[in-house]
Amino acid sequence: MTQRHSTRGAWLIMLASLITMAICVYDYYTPETGLIGTGGVITVAVAGLLMLLASLTMGLVANRGCFLQGFLVVSILLDIIGSSVAGYFLESPVIMAAQALALIGWLINVIGDAAERSVEIDEVEDED
Repeated sequence: MTQRHSTRGAWLIMLASLITMAICVYDYYTPETGLIGTGGVITVAVAGLLMLLASLTMGLVANRGCFLQGFLVVSILLDIIGSSVAGYFLESPVIMAAQALALIGWLINVIGDAAERSVEIDEVEDED
């Protein structure tokens, strides 16, 4: 069963994942950062790519099944938490700030979805 879900915060998550990947590429190739060639930066870049793909799915496919919606919401949240912790250990405040931006987008998406469901339920009850 597919339902229409909110796509509001997905664009903010996409922006945050693009920022994360750009900073990881910069950190990987710039000797002054001290992170040149490290596996942690590659891991965060791959996590950013996965977050980008998940948020693209969330933003472009408004009619999603409940399982897909749950999977996307949980995976993006786990990605945000993991990338934030990795950004902390890599001592990269820009990665942590980008993940804070992604968290805001995630909250907008989850709260917007709940608000739309509430409005739909109210409209159904008013018709009776």
